[in-house]
Amino acid sequence: MVFRFLCFLAFVLPVNLAVFSQSYFTSMGLRMGSDFGITLQQKIVGHLTAEGIVSSSPVTRQTTGSLLVEMHNPLISKRFNFYLGGGLHNRWLQDPEGQKLVRRGVTAIAGAEMTLGRINLSWDYKPVFHLNADTQPFESETAVSLRYVFVKKIRKSRNKDSFLKQTPKEKREKKRAKKNRAKEKLKKKKERERSGRSNIFHRIFKK
Repeated sequence: MVFRFLCFLAFVLPVNLAVFSQSYFTSMGLRMGSDFGITLQQKIVGHLTAEGIVSSSPVTRQTTGSLLVEMHNPLISKRFNFYLGGGLHNRWLQDPEGQKLVRRGVTAIAGAEMTLGRINLSWDYKPVFHLNADTQPFESETAVSLRYVFVKKIRKSRNKDSFLKQTPKEKREKKRAKKNRAKEKLKKKKERERSGRSNIFHRIFKK
């Protein structure tokens, strides 16, 4: 039921690549949940973002590394959006007998985030499925991530007429210079016409 609802949100909410996407390129911070770790997000293109997560738990004595690709979509604005994605993970742990094990599998993620200035706060639900586990192949966790935005999104400035940005004095000087150029152009034109007439008279009298 939850999966159907998330799919509904992904396809029903309007998406405009030119206007809506997360308001940053690179962010990094702490991830706090059943495990504690580090999270790094890097925008790829459009709505797609890559996220790397390394987390561990002293209680379960396991460490997990995940590489995910997420699609961000707006909820209210580009600063408040939800995301869906998935990827791969590796988990290193010890069984009750102290034997080291490695679990590999696929990971899904769904969450929401808010960005205010340089601070990015997100909550997510992350189910994992271990492909090589004999017991308990499915696990899930929720976490809150607090990141610092290192590279903000570059805003495209609108093209405005530079004339509107000038001071009144600069506008007057620009008008005066324009009039002077027009007068100079007219003067040169008259000189060329006068020169042309004198050449004609010179040819007539010379003959």
